[in-house]
Amino acid sequence: MKKAIGQTVRDLKRGVNKKVLKVPSIEQKVLDATSNEPWGPHGTLLAEIAQATRNYHEYQMIMSILWKRTNDTGKNWRHVFKALTVLEYLVAHGSERVIDDIREHAYQLQALQDFQYVDSGGRDQGSNIRKKTQGLVVLVNDKERIQEVREKAASNRDK
Repeated sequence: MKKAIGQTVRDLKRGVNKKVLKVPSIEQKVLDATSNEPWGPHGTLLAEIAQATRNYHEYQMIMSILWKRTNDTGKNWRHVFKALTVLEYLVAHGSERVIDDIREHAYQLQALQDFQYVDSGGRDQGSNIRKKTQGLVVLVNDKERIQEVREKAASNRDK
């Protein structure tokens, strides 16, 4: 029951953001993709965000939100994890400038390699973030691997 009410409140808040505050649709999509919900971002949502990185104005909004999300801590560890997931997806499917942006934020990613958070159940949620960060850093520093990932993504998009 509590979860259903929480979901309703979140849905209402999104509605208010869209109509009253006029949050740009791409901004809301990135916020949704990096939410604190216990499920990952949907493939369609990721594809829309990746496509939007080709528009300069939308690209700026997307990256701004993602870098803010990677600064979250503690119980908001899902924001960080999902922002890394989106960044990883954008390396393969987004504008090439995403890769340069990630390299320019190496210091921020470096800090995430020490991310610590143990949830109330005693699970080390920080380990997922440390692993994902390490994988992303390795990827963006390997030009050949980036090329492989982008080519594979392009061939799958054409199917």
